[in-house]
Amino acid sequence: MIIFHNNKPIELNNQAEFDNFARNFRIIHAAGGIVRNEQEAILMIYRLDKWDFPKGKVEAGEQYAEAAIREVEEETGLKDITLGEPLPSTFHTYELRGEPILKETHWYDMRAHSQSLTPQTVEDITEAVWVPFEEVRQKLEQSYLSLKALWKEVYR
Repeated sequence: MIIFHNNKPIELNNQAEFDNFARNFRIIHAAGGIVRNEQEAILMIYRLDKWDFPKGKVEAGEQYAEAAIREVEEETGLKDITLGEPLPSTFHTYELRGEPILKETHWYDMRAHSQSLTPQTVEDITEAVWVPFEEVRQKLEQSYLSLKALWKEVYR
């Protein structure tokens, strides 16, 4: 598994290496989706000067798949989402009020019909748009390393 720490990839080869690395962090779980419509366009959001896929923190007692659908709905206004297969998880670190955080995001393949979108502005999302499949890689140039790696792994 690869963890993006201080904007650099770190490869960990087994659970013991992961556990040793993770013991220095509070672990947060998030979930989200790569959503495709009938034209194979991909749902993307723009937040804090970065292109992203919709995702958010898992609430207490919530399953990852449930959280992924809820977060996509909340962040984009999308309805009638069909959940597909799980995709690889991503890992990255950051600091929150001085506390080191390791976030694992559980991703899912999702489908939905093309529809109007409403960005969740209270979460600093300024755009929610359907991006033609062939333009996603370009948008990800202005994104996070973990998302670039996820896209490359899933859609070589």
